[in-house]
Amino acid sequence: MGSLTKYVSNDHPELSVLIEDDGKVCYAYLLRGKRIVGDIWLYNIAPTPNEAEWHSKENLPFLNPEEFVKENLEPFDAWSPVEVTWDFSEEIVANIFLASRLIAKLKEGSCPGWSSLVTKDGPLAQKI
Repeated sequence: MGSLTKYVSNDHPELSVLIEDDGKVCYAYLLRGKRIVGDIWLYNIAPTPNEAEWHSKENLPFLNPEEFVKENLEPFDAWSPVEVTWDFSEEIVANIFLASRLIAKLKEGSCPGWSSLVTKDGPLAQKI
């Protein structure tokens, strides 16, 4: 079962973060209006594969393979303490927190964004 949660910026309502859990994998998307301008892998729901599956578009959305995953979170639910904060100082940055812990950062053009849940940079997330 999938879920969507949207966090809209109070200061710039055209900007939002959409967290999508499709029952296989969870990603966050930075939106400007309805257009995706950044994305980041958050966690695998299906078992973490040993090898990358991004060799075939049929596997979309991609699971992050074992060699990149430092920590795989438990799936979010309605009670998960997720918060998105916004930084508009130099660039627009959306920071995603789980229980006050920074787990991901997105900025416009970041495809992928940055994560504290990976061991190294890859096509689904860059290491914070």
